[in-house]
Amino acid sequence: MLDPRNVSWTHFNKARRFPLMFDSVPVSTDGLFTIPDDLIVSLYLSCNVSGEYSDPGLFYIGSLTYYHTGLVIEIYYGGSGEKVAETTVDLSTGKLPEVVQLFARNPLVLSGILVLGGIDGLSRQPAGEWIFEPSAAQIDPFCVRYVAKELSELYVRSRGQTLGPFHGTVTFEEGDNIVLGIRTDGDLNCLDPSLSGTGTEVVIHALDANASSPCIRTINGVKPDRAGNINFVGQNCLKISPEGQHTLVFTDTCSEPCCTCAELAPIEAAIKEITVSISQLSSRMETLNTQHDFLLHSISASN
Repeated sequence: MLDPRNVSWTHFNKARRFPLMFDSVPVSTDGLFTIPDDLIVSLYLSCNVSGEYSDPGLFYIGSLTYYHTGLVIEIYYGGSGEKVAETTVDLSTGKLPEVVQLFARNPLVLSGILVLGGIDGLSRQPAGEWIFEPSAAQIDPFCVRYVAKELSELYVRSRGQTLGPFHGTVTFEEGDNIVLGIRTDGDLNCLDPSLSGTGTEVVIHALDANASSPCIRTINGVKPDRAGNINFVGQNCLKISPEGQHTLVFTDTCSEPCCTCAELAPIEAAIKEITVSISQLSSRMETLNTQHDFLLHSISASN
């Protein structure tokens, strides 16, 4: 039996569960694989203090894949079984490396290392992919350290020139035709691992894709608000509606026809009939007026 008075910290850990909880039973869900005590002798997880992993007692080894030339260890968080980090170990040389890095799903929030002990216990286990319940392979909260990850320096590069470094409180203020947006990843602002694996990046989007072309600053002397908006309001007979992505249509609703083409044809025919009747009536009135004048002339001549 190992004497803790004569061995180092990591050698002593080969004979106990650490970095797993002391009372854990690291047996896979099917009962065929047990994580040997001498495989992992130390573990370190560094979490952002304002990140999404607020409970240090919810980390556990959720999966371990063992084949004779390699080993994959996956770290999970919470009862939902979310994989947060993993590492692959090369066993082709017949011995374990002393320290391996954990590759996190979000390296801006979580990072860590594993210290490996020996391969003796692992070589007596069957090969395959093995799944573990959170209570079976829970990581000791002592292995989790919370730190405040902050920007140490800020540089601004514009038009081929680099300004900075800036320290302390830095404020970004948007100018003409510029929009500043906030990226959110968990509880951390302005973080996007797909853009940078080394730190925080702030992305500024220009409203005008072609910087050399002029932009609209006013319409009939009216300036936009801080968000760049100008409101168009239709009153009385004016209706404003969008058409496509870049067009507004102004419509005078009062000048629209009151009937359709199908209704217009019979109305036009009726108007023509009335016009003919009026012409005939006018002609008849002229005839009667002529006869009336002739009759008056005849009466006057007889007297």
